[in-house]
Amino acid sequence: MKALKKPLSLLMALLMCFGVFAGTGITAYAAGERMTAYLVDLPRANEPNRVGWGNPELHFMGGWSASASSKTCVHAQDSFRGRVLYCIEPGVGVHTGDGYGSRGEDFWDNYPSHLNPTIPPSIIKEYIGRIMTYGWQGNASPDWITTNPTYADEMAAYFATQLLVWETVVGERDSQFNHVWGSSQGKNNIIDYIAEDHPLRSQIFSHYSTIENAVKRHTMLPSFFSGSPDAGAYELKWDGEKYSVTLTDTNNVLGDYTFTSSTTGLNFSVDGNQLTITSNQAIKGSVTVKAEKITAQRSGVVVWTDGVTGGGTQDFATYGATVSDQMVGYLNLEVKTGNMKLIKTSEDGKVEGISFTITGEGYNATKTTNSAGEIDITDLNPGVYTVTEQSIDKYEPQATQRVTIVSGQTATVNFNNVLKRGSLEVTKTSEDGLVEGMTFHLYGTSLSGLPVDEYAVTDSSGVARFENVLIGSDFVLEEVDTPIRYVVPEAQSATIAWNEVTNKSVNNVLKKFRVTVTKSDVETGAPQGDGSLAGATYGLYKGDTLIDSYTTDENGQFTTDYYVCDSDWTIREINPSEGYLLNSTIHKVGAEPELYEIELNDTANDVTEQVIKGDIAIIKHTDDGETQIETPETGAEFQIYLKAAGSYDAAKESERDVLTCDENGFAQSKMLPYGTYIVHQTKGWEGRELMDDFEVYIAQDGQTYRYLINNANFESFIKVVKVDAETGVTIPYAGAGFQIYRPDGSKVEMTFTYPTPTTIDTFYTNSEGYLVTPEKLEYGSGYSLVEVQAPYGYVLDSTPVYFDVTEDASSEEGGVTVIEVTKPNMAQKGVIKVSKTGEVFSTVTESNGVYQPVYDVTGLSGAVFEITALEDVYTLDGTLRYSAGEVVDTITTGEDGTAQSQPLYLGKFQVKEIEFPHGMVDTGENVTNVELVYAGQEVEITETSASFYNQRQKVQVALNKLLEQDEAFGIGMNGEISAVTFGLYAQEDITAADGSVIPADGLLEIVSVNENGQATGDAAGRAGTAESLRFRIWASGKWADRLEPDGRSGWGLPHGCPHCAGSHGADLR
Repeated sequence: MKALKKPLSLLMALLMCFGVFAGTGITAYAAGERMTAYLVDLPRANEPNRVGWGNPELHFMGGWSASASSKTCVHAQDSFRGRVLYCIEPGVGVHTGDGYGSRGEDFWDNYPSHLNPTIPPSIIKEYIGRIMTYGWQGNASPDWITTNPTYADEMAAYFATQLLVWETVVGERDSQFNHVWGSSQGKNNIIDYIAEDHPLRSQIFSHYSTIENAVKRHTMLPSFFSGSPDAGAYELKWDGEKYSVTLTDTNNVLGDYTFTSSTTGLNFSVDGNQLTITSNQAIKGSVTVKAEKITAQRSGVVVWTDGVTGGGTQDFATYGATVSDQMVGYLNLEVKTGNMKLIKTSEDGKVEGISFTITGEGYNATKTTNSAGEIDITDLNPGVYTVTEQSIDKYEPQATQRVTIVSGQTATVNFNNVLKRGSLEVTKTSEDGLVEGMTFHLYGTSLSGLPVDEYAVTDSSGVARFENVLIGSDFVLEEVDTPIRYVVPEAQSATIAWNEVTNKSVNNVLKKFRVTVTKSDVETGAPQGDGSLAGATYGLYKGDTLIDSYTTDENGQFTTDYYVCDSDWTIREINPSEGYLLNSTIHKVGAEPELYEIELNDTANDVTEQVIKGDIAIIKHTDDGETQIETPETGAEFQIYLKAAGSYDAAKESERDVLTCDENGFAQSKMLPYGTYIVHQTKGWEGRELMDDFEVYIAQDGQTYRYLINNANFESFIKVVKVDAETGVTIPYAGAGFQIYRPDGSKVEMTFTYPTPTTIDTFYTNSEGYLVTPEKLEYGSGYSLVEVQAPYGYVLDSTPVYFDVTEDASSEEGGVTVIEVTKPNMAQKGVIKVSKTGEVFSTVTESNGVYQPVYDVTGLSGAVFEITALEDVYTLDGTLRYSAGEVVDTITTGEDGTAQSQPLYLGKFQVKEIEFPHGMVDTGENVTNVELVYAGQEVEITETSASFYNQRQKVQVALNKLLEQDEAFGIGMNGEISAVTFGLYAQEDITAADGSVIPADGLLEIVSVNENGQATGDAAGRAGTAESLRFRIWASGKWADRLEPDGRSGWGLPHGCPHCAGSHGADLR
C-alpha cells in the first residue's frame, strides 16, 4: 500500500471516507493538472445536532470495507470552500494537503474489473457521470450546520450524490441502474452509512430518490424498444395503400427520441405516446428500427488520483465538461406476403435461363427460369401483377399475362414458345453462261441452337430456293460439285430472318494462269563472260498456234498476261540472247485447270541456254625486231581475264586462265565463254619488255583465236626529284647536281649530239627541282644516285640512293617510261651565341687606413635574352618557318656569361635583353640585330654572335654643411667653412668576389666642403651594390649622421646614380 503523503507528526487526523479499504493496490499513471484535497469534518464544532453522524464497521460488495467511525467528512478541491469531491474508493484514507493528479475518462479504461462484480468499468463511468448530472454540484463549506436550511439541503444533496456514486462503484447498481442489494449477498448495503438517527436522513433520501429516478429516466427507452438489436418483431400490415403499424409507449418517454432505419421507404410519425411506422412497399425479411435520444448528454467525469487504484490514498471524482451520452433502442419489423409460380415450355425444349419481368403492388423485378423452366417468387404483396417475357429473337413474340396474388397462397402462370422461320433464294451466274442444275448447300446452327442442313438446285433461270428455314445469323451457303474449269466460289455467310426472304447471288469465274519464265545458263545458272540472259525472245503457244511473244529482262525473266487454263499451252524460244545459242526445246507450261483452285494463278518455267565458247592460242618470241631467226621465249607467262571483270583476281574462274609458253614459245587457253578478254603478260625473260595488254573478242562458238608476240629488252629514263627532308616538298631549285652509278660501280655517262656531240656524267635539276636523264638506262638492279651539289641553303648529303631499272618500278609520264628517284636534303640551320659582360667588385685595397674597391670586367650570369624573327623566314621549298615578330627562342646566360640558341632556320633576327643581372642597370643598349646566312653546303649548323655590356649601379653622396655665423664677433664669415672635412665609413662589412672585405666602420673617403658648404663623394658608391650601401659620416670628432638612399630617387636609375642627402639639420652644424 502506498505510504501516506503527510507524516503523523503534523498531528493531522486521518479522516477516513467512512472507513478503510482492505484490497489490493494497482498502480496507474497520473496526467494533467494537480490539486490538493481538503477535508471538512462533520459535525462542525458549533453543530447543535451532534448525534448520528458516524457509522459502524461495514463490508460491501466488490471487496470494499470501512472501519467504524463517530463522524464523517466532506472533501473539497484546493480549499475548505472548494468544489466538492466524491470518493470512489470507499474506506480508503486521505489527509488534508494530499496532492492529486487529474485524469479524464480514460482512467476507467484500465480500471480493475474485480472491484465491481455487477457492471464493467465503462458502465461505472457512465453512471457516475449521470449521477453528477442530476446530483449536487457545488462547493463545500466549513460553515455548514443543520440548523441553517440552505446548508442542511446542500449537505443532504451532497450525501445523497455520494451514496449513489458508492453504490455504482461497489456493484449495487446493474446495467439498467436497478438496485442490487448487498444484503442479499451477505454484505452491508451502502445506505447503511446513514444512521437511523442522522439529523438529515429524511432529506438525504429525498434527494437520493430524486437523483435515482432522474438517472433511470435518463436511460429509459420507449416501452416497445429493447436495448439489444435482437428485439422482438412487429408486423407491418397492408391496408390497401401501404404497410403500417401503430405502437404505444407505456414509459411516457417517446417524445425524447428520434427514429431511423437503414431500410429506405420507412416513415415515422409520433402522436403523444403513439409511434406509427408506414412503408409503401413490402419490406424483405426482418428490418431493424433504431431509437436515439434527442438530448443525450451527461457530465464528464474527472478523476483525481494518487496513481494507485484500489489503495494508496483516496481517489476522487468530480464533474467536468458535458459529454455525449447516447441512448439507443431497437425494434424489428416484418411483412407477411403471397407467392407466384411461373412455368415455361418451348418448341425446342429450351426452358432454362428465360427472362421474365414481373411488376405490380410496388414490385418490379426480372427473373430467369431454372433448368425445369420454372420461376418461384415469394414474399409478394397481395394484388394484381403483370408478367412479361423478355423478347428472344428465335421465338415468336408472347403476350403479357396478369396474375392475382393472394396473401399466404401461390398463383401459377404458363408460357409456351414457337420458333421463328424464314426463306433463302440463291441466284446463279457464270463467266461462260452456265446457270442451270447447280447445287447449293445451306448448313449451320439456328438461333434456337437446332442444326440446319439443306440442299437446293438451280432452275432454268439459275435460282435455287430454301423454304421454312429456322432463323439464324451464322449459316454457311456454298456451291457443291462445281465444274473443274471454274473457281469454286467462296462459301458465304447467310442470315435467315423471321417472315422474310433472304437473297444471295453466286458467280462462277473461269480459272486463269500466267507463267513466269526464267532463263539461266545451263552450266552456272548465271550469265558467263559478256553473255546476257536479257533480250531472248520466247513465244507462248496454244497447241501449235503462236498467241503472244515475250522478251527476257535483265534478270533473264518475263511474265505473261493471264490466259484461261487448259492443257495444251507451251513455251518456245524464237531468238537467243547475246552470247548464247538458240534452244529449240518445247516447254509445257503446266496450265491444266485441275492444278489450280483460284481465279488468277501463277506458274513458273525454268529454261536453260548454252553460252558461246572459244579459246586463245599464243606464240611468244623475244628479239629486237631485226630480220633474223626468232627466239622462242620459253616460260613467258600471260594472264587472260574477262575485260568486264576489271582484273584477273576479280574474274570468275571460268572467265580467266594463265598461259605459260613451252619450249616452242606456244601456249593455248581453256575454252572461255563469250566476251572480250584482256591478255596481260606477267612474266618474261629478265631485262625483256613485257607485252602491252591487248584484247581478244570471243564471238564464235568453237573458234580458236591465235596471236604471234615479240618483246624487246626493258629500258627506262631516270627522273630525279629534289625534296626538303623535313616537309617532303619539292625544292624548286636549278643546279642541284647528281651522278649515277651502275650496279657494277661504274659511273654512268650519257652522250647527246645536238648541237655538238657532248658526253656528261653529272646531271643537274631544272628550276622546278627535278631532272630527266637524256638517255635510257638498261634493265638492272642496284643502280645508285649520289648528290654532288646541294641546293642553296641546304646541306649536301652524299649518301647513295639505290634504285632498280625494272618494269615494276617504272611509270608512264607524258608517254615516256620513267623511274622516279627522290633525294631529300636538310635545310641548313644556325645558332646565335650571346655573351654578357659587366663590372664586378673583385677585390679590396687599403692604403693609410683608406679602403678602395677594385672592379674587373667579367661575364655575367642570369641575363635573359629574347630572340625574335625580324622578317618572315622561308626555306627554299617555300615553307614559312617563322613569321616576322615571332619569338623563336629565349635564352639565359650561364656562369661564364654566355648563352646559345637552339638551331634556327637561316634569316634575320633581333636579340633583346629582357632581364638584367643583379646589380646592373639598363643603359638603353640592350637590343642588337643579327643574321644567320648560308655557310655553304658542307656546313650543317652555322653560327653568329652578339655581345652585351651592362653598367653596374653607382651611388653619389651629396652633403650640405651649415656653419653658424656671428657678425658681432666676425665668426663664420671668413671662409672657415672651407676647412671642414668629412669622412665616409662603411656601416657594415662589404665583401668582394675574392673574399676580401671592407670592414664595418672602415674609412672609404675624406671629402671637403666648398665655400657654399657643399661636398660630394663617390667612394661609397664604388664600394658595392646600391642595396649594400649603408654608411656613416665622421665630423668634428663624432658620428654626424647615418646615410641611406633617400626616398626621392631610390636605386636603379638607368643613366644617373641615386643620391644620399646629409643635410640633417643640426647634426652637421
